[in-house]
Parts: sequence; C-alpha cells; structure tokens
Amino acid sequence: MTKPALFPIPREIIPLEGVFSVPQAWWIDCEDKELLEGIGVWRENLAIKTAESTSKANLVIFKDVTIHTDGYRIEMEEGKIFIFAGQADGIFRALAKIWQLFRFEKPGNTLPCLKISDRPMLKRRGFMLDISRCKVPTMEELFRLIDLLALIGYNELQLYIEHTFRFRDHEEVWKDASPISPAEIQEIDRYCKDRFIELVPNLNSFGHFERWLRHPTYKHMAECPDGFVRENPYIKRDHGSTLKPNQQSLDFIDSLYEEYLPNFSSKKFNVGLDEPWELGQGWSKEKVEEVGKGQVYLGHLEGIRKLVEKHGKHMQFWSDVLLEDPENAKLLDKHASPIIWGYEPTHPFQEQAAAIAQCGLEFCLAPGTGTWKSFTGRWPIAQKNIELSCVQAKKHGAEGILLTSWGDGGNHQPWPTMYPGIFQAAQWSWSGQSLPEENLAEAIDAWVYDFPGARMGQSILKLGRLDEEMDSYIANSSLHWTLLFGSKEERFKQFLEEHGTAEKMIAGLVHLEESEKEIESINMDGKVLLSRQELQLGVEMTRISLQRGKSLLEGQEFTHPNQEAMVREFEKLWLKRARPGGLQEASGYLREALI
Repeated sequence: MTKPALFPIPREIIPLEGVFSVPQAWWIDCEDKELLEGIGVWRENLAIKTAESTSKANLVIFKDVTIHTDGYRIEMEEGKIFIFAGQADGIFRALAKIWQLFRFEKPGNTLPCLKISDRPMLKRRGFMLDISRCKVPTMEELFRLIDLLALIGYNELQLYIEHTFRFRDHEEVWKDASPISPAEIQEIDRYCKDRFIELVPNLNSFGHFERWLRHPTYKHMAECPDGFVRENPYIKRDHGSTLKPNQQSLDFIDSLYEEYLPNFSSKKFNVGLDEPWELGQGWSKEKVEEVGKGQVYLGHLEGIRKLVEKHGKHMQFWSDVLLEDPENAKLLDKHASPIIWGYEPTHPFQEQAAAIAQCGLEFCLAPGTGTWKSFTGRWPIAQKNIELSCVQAKKHGAEGILLTSWGDGGNHQPWPTMYPGIFQAAQWSWSGQSLPEENLAEAIDAWVYDFPGARMGQSILKLGRLDEEMDSYIANSSLHWTLLFGSKEERFKQFLEEHGTAEKMIAGLVHLEESEKEIESINMDGKVLLSRQELQLGVEMTRISLQRGKSLLEGQEFTHPNQEAMVREFEKLWLKRARPGGLQEASGYLREALI
C-alpha cells in the first residue's frame, strides 16, 4: 500500500537523521494548560495517555509564542516527537498531522525522522453547506463532515438556512423539512468547538424568503405578494421571494434572531441579504424610483446590522447587491463584513476585492464546489475558481475564504462530488499552492474513505470533467442538468439551440461510459460502497439527460422506460445521508422531469 502524503501539504518538511519507531502507545507531556486544550479529540483518536514525566513521554509539547495562531512545528527524533506551538489551535493542527503520519502504520514500523514547520496562508478557512434546498443531512453525516474539515485544516462551518430551523411558532414553514432543532444546533456547535471549528450562524433575512412567503400567513410581508417576473436571470414566480424593506420586516426578522442566535457560541452571523430579485417591483417601487435600488437596499441592510449588533454579533452578508455600485461600500458601517461570492473561473474577484479592501472593511471571498445543478460536478470550473479566490484573498488582505456548496433545484447532485472542491480549497487556503490531481485524488481516498488506493478520488475527478469533454460551458450549471430539469421551461427550445449539438451529446455519452468503467473498478469496502452507488446513479441520470438531448435535437421523442426505479434508487440513497424532510419534494421534481 502506498502511504498517502500529508494533507494539506506543510510549508516545510526537512529530513533529519535517524528513524522513529512507531510506539505501542502515545505518552504525552505538556506543562502548559492552555496548550493542553489543543489535544481535544486526538486524545481518543490517538489513544494518548499522560506521562509521569518528560523522560517517559514520546510526545512532548512546548509553547513557542513566536509561532502563528494556527501554526506549529514538529521535530521527530529517535524515540520522541516534540511539538511547538503558540496556541492550542496550533497543537490541534499539529496532532492532525501526527494522526496522518501514523494512521496507516503498525507498531514497530519505522519512519525517517523529520522536521515540519507549518502555518496557514489564510486566517479564515470556511465551508458553507446548503441545508435548505430539500436536503438536511443527518446528525451523523454532519459529524463526519466536521471531522473531515477539522482534519484538513478548516476552521469555520456555516449551515445555510432559509426555513430549516425549528422555529417555535412557525411550524407551517418547516413541518415537511425535518428541520434542525435548537438542541441539535447546540450539539453541532459543541462538536465544532472541540475540533477548533467555529460554527457561524447563517440565516437568510431578506431575499430567498420564498419558503415563508409562499404561505398565506406570511404573504403580506412580501415585496411582491402575488409573484413576479425577472428577465436576467429569467425567473417567474407566483409568490414572492423578498421581504418588504420596512420596519415590519425588521421586527419579524428580529423575532427570529431572538430564537435562533442564542444557540451559537460564535460572535459572527451571516444574514444573507443576497439576490432580492424583485426589489423595486412591488411595495418599494416608488422609493426605488426616487432614490435608487442601492440606497433602499443599504437602508434596510443598516436596519439588519443594528439588529445583529443588538444580539451581540458581528454581521456578515453576501455582497452582490452592494457591488452593483462598488462606491456604496464606502457608506457601510465598519461592523458589516461583505462576503464576495462568485463561482466561475472568470469571476472578477480582483476588482471586487480591491474595491472592498479600499474601504477598510473586513471581508472574505466565497468560491464554490461547482456541484449544484449537475449530476457529475464541474471539477475544472471549481478547481480554477477556488484557486483564483485564494490568490485574490491573499493579495487584497481578505480574512480568507468561505467555500460554498449549494443545493439549487432540489439537491440532486451526488454527495461525493463536493469532495474535490473541499480538498482543493483546503490545500489552497492553507498552503497557497496547487497540488497535482493525482495527489488530490489520493488524499480523498485516504482522508475521506480511510482507504489509500481505493481509486474513488480519481473516479470523482474523471466524472467531474464531463462538461469539459463535451466542450460545454454554462454558468452555474451543467448542460445535462438543464436537459433533464429545464425541458418544460418556456425558453428551453431556445436554450437547446444555443447550447446543444448532437456531437456534444455523443462526446458526453462516450465520457460517461469511460467514467462508469472507472467507477466499477473502485476497490470496495464499507465506506466506499455508498459513494460508488451515488456516483453510479449520477452517471445514469446524466446518461438519460444526454440521450434526451440527442433525441430532441434529432426531432424524436424520448421517454425513460424505468423512471420509477430511478426515483426509488434516488430516495433510497438520499436516506443514507439525509433526513426524510424535503425528499418528497426533491424526488417529485425528478419524477416529473423523467416523464
């Protein structure tokens, strides 16, 4: 078995003389109580015991105040390993590397002695998971995700919520969603803290409020209660998605904050505020015509900021509306932190980060995993997008990045397709350098599946190149996804003529066949089996989409003969990782699309 490399790659590894023999047990010595807190979960994972004295310890911890917060130094000698750090965070990161070094070694094996000096490039290394678009993961799946994030250097997690929190007086909104309860949030918060990850609350507070405004009880609070049409991007709704920018909305949002925020220990709070699609079309139309959309938006943003401050938090928000006129950033209070999001390799992070940085605001950049609205993932897109965001975050003094994984359209993407993005962002935000795809795939095998040589990583990466192999590019989506889920939209015929050719469909089907063979060759064990099944379903859903596209281009009808079998497989696999709430909606979308 080939031993996996450390991940993310440390800044400096220097070989030393001698070899270290893997011990039967780890005996630790640390006289600094603060640094002892960094041992955390590694005490159990590495079966660490406390030594009676330094001479009897094989793992010795010393404080070095010159080392960066998350930084550390490991010096391995014959029979003893010394760890140096300035804070407990650094001890935790160092022990993660110790765990990686010895994970696949047996007592008595030897490793060459070495010295590791390491610290992260970016202070903030966050991941955000959408748990509002139908899929709310089980607690067990969330804990597995948090363990992975902690192991590979993340220090922040956000769970994107529109309606999937169990608000006491709003069961009408969440009753079919299997929402996260206050007790569960508190448990997740503790689990994160034990792993040196900050769980930052995330609740969209203005736009993307359709899960509330579609109900008669809340309809009166909408900017456009009876729906709206928007051209770019084209959106047509029979209900509102944005709250009125008024005091009534602020009072309502404040009541949600009072119940939601006390469950988090973090002093930060992402309030959303992105994409208020219909702002200025309804209730606020006259005001927007008078002073402009930007001023109306900024006024409401300031109202939200004061609420956040009242609850003892620091406000984060998505910056898309703000950056429609970057000069507006100069009007922001210093206690508001923009999150600049963009999910394509060409996103203007350079210009947008420069504009925000000039205002002296704390900010971060938000790339994406490139997995939503796709059954295969869009790996080349995510790869370049993440690298770009990390480079520009460093260049312009951003706090760091918040990698996002959305669930637009019902969250039909296979869960494992987000791992390449998670590892790419971990590597770049920590080390500031690229990693050959072969090594990235090996890291996924080792640290997700605990199975070096499984070949799962390379299978995910290969499948994620489908769009590239088809010479197909659509912003924020894959062609095959739209062929399946967009075929009943008003403008689908125009879309197909612009983006689809028989040659593209055939190229895609060929690549799918090759990817399927790769997936079938994956070495199996319990952890790999579920991901293999999910990828196989993703392949089959993509194949149907491309076959449909080819048939439509040839003027023929296409009907999938086993649509119910596919829906049942989708439902079965969904429940392996997620709660039942939202499944009926997601599988309903799939069933309708297959007809």
